[in-house]
Amino acid sequence: MAHLNGTWKLERSEGIDELAKFMELSEEHTKLFKEMKPTFEIMKVGNGFDCKMKYSDTMVKDHKIPLNEEFDINNDITGEKIKSIARLENNKLVVKPVVEKPKSIFSTDEVIDGQFVVTMTTPSGVVCKQYFNRV
Repeated sequence: MAHLNGTWKLERSEGIDELAKFMELSEEHTKLFKEMKPTFEIMKVGNGFDCKMKYSDTMVKDHKIPLNEEFDINNDITGEKIKSIARLENNKLVVKPVVEKPKSIFSTDEVIDGQFVVTMTTPSGVVCKQYFNRV
């Protein structure tokens, strides 16, 4: 999974409005979500990944994602703590909530044509994709 390793900068997003509506974000938070161009760092470490999402010089979110075991991850937008499990599936990092709820979000991280693509999917079929370029 070394192909995921590196630093990536958000180029563009698709489906942000739909995901924001699903998450019941305020208009202000939706605008902020759409305008942010974070830098994402990911590194395979031991039996998992260390991830850092840098939204600004003062807003950096660190996540430790162990593979094949339950862990708590905070939703960077809502602040909600979600018990999740991560697995490698066909060269993709797939993170799913342990208990699926109507407001759950599943994420799949993969490299497609040299871009790091994060796909967020909800049980109701809302899909948001973020495309990052290697820095």
